[in-house]
Amino acid sequence: MDATHRRFATECFNAAWDLLEKRDHTPEEVDEMVDLAHASRWHWAQTKACTPLNLAVGAWQLSRVYAVVGCPDLALHHGQESLRLCQDNDLPAFYESYAYEALARAASDADRERYLVAAHDLASRVDDEEHREALLADLATI
Repeated sequence: MDATHRRFATECFNAAWDLLEKRDHTPEEVDEMVDLAHASRWHWAQTKACTPLNLAVGAWQLSRVYAVVGCPDLALHHGQESLRLCQDNDLPAFYESYAYEALARAASDADRERYLVAAHDLASRVDDEEHREALLADLATI
């Protein structure tokens, strides 16, 4: 059963990501994207191998989905959960920076700059150049 949960977690994450990359979403795609992101995180939580990193990434994806579909309160909630998991578990700067990226997408104009500054500060500590460039490219879209 563990392998099944891992497979579903990965497949749901990737399918949600494919929908996130689309420019325009039908109402059905919005519902599907939300369902897939929740399903991915739930399936990860059911595995014996689930780590705080898996949960932080799942919370980040939920935040991103909710930001895209126009639900800022839920986007903030999941972004804060991602950040808490990163900080409580000393996860690498790459993941913590993406938690701030999620918060910046979800935040009101007043808070957005604060989260962007934090994300950029952490991005400078991401050693993997490919990861750092992807992160900076995402931050540039906010």
